Amino acid sequence: MRLTALFPLAALLLSASPGAAGEGCPQSAEQAVRQLFEGADTNQDRSLTRAEYEDAGLQEFGVAFEESDLDADGLTSASEYLELYRKHHPPVDRSDI
Repeated sequence: MRLTALFPLAALLLSASPGAAGEGCPQSAEQAVRQLFEGADTNQDRSLTRAEYEDAGLQEFGVAFEESDLDADGLTSASEYLELYRKHHPPVDRSDI
C-alpha cells in the first residue's frame, strides 16, 4: 500500500482553485477532497461503486477501492472517503512553523 501517495490531488486542487465566491482564497483540503468525491460520484447517490471509483482513477492515489470501503458494504461513502483522508492527513499545527 502506498500511503505516502494518498490524496495528492487535494494538494493540486488547493494550489489551483479559487476560494468560495471568487474571493481568491484557496479552498480547504477537505473541500478539495469533497469536490474530488463529488466529481467521481457520477450518479450523485453520495456513494461510489467500484466502477465509479476506478473510472475516476482514485486508485491512482495509493488506496484501492477495498481500502476505502471502510464498512465493507461494497460502496465508498463520502464520510468514509473523508475519514480515510483525515486519518492520513491530520491537521497541521501551524504554531510550530
